[in-house]
Amino acid sequence: MQRRHLLAFAPLSLLAAPVRAQSAPEILARFPNGTFLENLVVEPEGRVLFTNYLARRIERWSEGAGAAMLAEVPAYPVSLTALGDGRQALAAHGASFLQGPAATRGTGSVLLLDGEGRVQGRIALPEAIFPNGGVLLAPGRMLLADSALGRIWAVDLAAGTVAPWLDHPLLTPVEGQRNPGVNGLKRQGEHLLVSNSARRLLLRVPLAGGMPETLAQMTGGVDDFAVAADGTIFAATHATGIARLAPRAATPDTIPAPGVEGSTAVALTPDGRALYALGTGGLTSGGRGEAVLARLAIA
Repeated sequence: MQRRHLLAFAPLSLLAAPVRAQSAPEILARFPNGTFLENLVVEPEGRVLFTNYLARRIERWSEGAGAAMLAEVPAYPVSLTALGDGRQALAAHGASFLQGPAATRGTGSVLLLDGEGRVQGRIALPEAIFPNGGVLLAPGRMLLADSALGRIWAVDLAAGTVAPWLDHPLLTPVEGQRNPGVNGLKRQGEHLLVSNSARRLLLRVPLAGGMPETLAQMTGGVDDFAVAADGTIFAATHATGIARLAPRAATPDTIPAPGVEGSTAVALTPDGRALYALGTGGLTSGGRGEAVLARLAIA
């Protein structure tokens, strides 16, 4: 395992201190050290799907049945975007990011999966370097972050076409570093919320058109994130806690999450009372812990 390459894409360690007592996370699934769990979605009936990047697998977990492989995929799976009826749009790399951006350039694609993880279609991303988080805007139309280019792509899933949607300096990585730039995407009303891991920023962009503005400085790091019904934002940090940004707050506080080191993604449970989180065991910072899927009470 060449951890120096993984480290190059990792945000810095979490700095914000926990502010209140928190029940310990419930560990739902465990994977050996060296596993890089990247992204997850929660289906309406409660099944959790998540990507196992280096193994090129989609994993599943559900109450009672536990964890199992859903499918192997013919690329390195990054993010899942739910399309409805169990279908997913999977952003994937044709080469592992362990090989660096030069290797992933032009190898990306969006794979269209059915409910069992079978590939039903493929949309090539010939100009992309590091496809990452995605969000569905409308049936058949999604946006996709490119962490290396500092660009958001618009993908027409029906036509199979891709075009730039937004380029802006606030989306880019930091020069001289290799931490990812634009990363997670979520819709909130008529705005797109965007995380930039390298710059530790949470941004807001009008969907009708316009430039990004800084919503918050994520002092302890930010990767993928989830938005609760009341507007609270929960964010993975690649460190030892989960960031929580209250509505109208300028900086987050921290939810401790022992056993979920190196968090990469979070998603709310269907009832909104808990949070699923993926941890890598601190892999990107040389940690030797297990990778996990965990659940944290937040209400």
